[in-house]
Amino acid sequence: MGSNMFEEKNVRIAIFSAMIIGILIGLSVADIVFDDYQTGLSDSDDDGVPDHSDLEPNGDAGLRFTLVEVIHPELTEETNVTIILGYNDNGDGEGMLNGQVCALNMTITENTSFTIPSHYCVFQVADYALRSVSFEYRMFEQELINHEIITQKWDIFSEANDEYPWGTNTTVNPAFLAVGSTILLDGMSDDDSWENNARVIWYTTKVQIYAD
Repeated sequence: MGSNMFEEKNVRIAIFSAMIIGILIGLSVADIVFDDYQTGLSDSDDDGVPDHSDLEPNGDAGLRFTLVEVIHPELTEETNVTIILGYNDNGDGEGMLNGQVCALNMTITENTSFTIPSHYCVFQVADYALRSVSFEYRMFEQELINHEIITQKWDIFSEANDEYPWGTNTTVNPAFLAVGSTILLDGMSDDDSWENNARVIWYTTKVQIYAD
């Protein structure tokens, strides 16, 4: 009788211990699964961005803007112009990517209506592919008149604006640009008062800056 009671007590203890161990294992597995769910599964470069949302899973992403063509009125003399492309990522928490600027200088030959340069800009962009970013475009020429540098602004945006001939697009998705996109800035399609107008064509693609 006593022997049977001892054996039953051991059995109850064993069952109870097994239940506790099972609960602990279950909680551990659930925690791992929950963590994976939160982080979006794998993160190859450990940058905190899940691979499925990462522009460059093996390092830092970059966007290359290649200046394909500039269409313009025929000028009576050779003219040097500058095209400014600026990038800001307002969603970058550390502010490390804000204020990147690329300046491209090109020459417009007299009596021609288009110029095909071989210029490009590369920007480091936030790895999050689903974040909207901002790009600013400007075009101008500078003349030396009476020992003073005069800046002549070119209109490269389609809006009819007599005060501001350039502008910014603020709803661009880096993932859209990374797969290969064409950006057309058409300052020749409006009817504002600017004399200098141009149609600027860019092509974008993804590049890898560096890998960890």
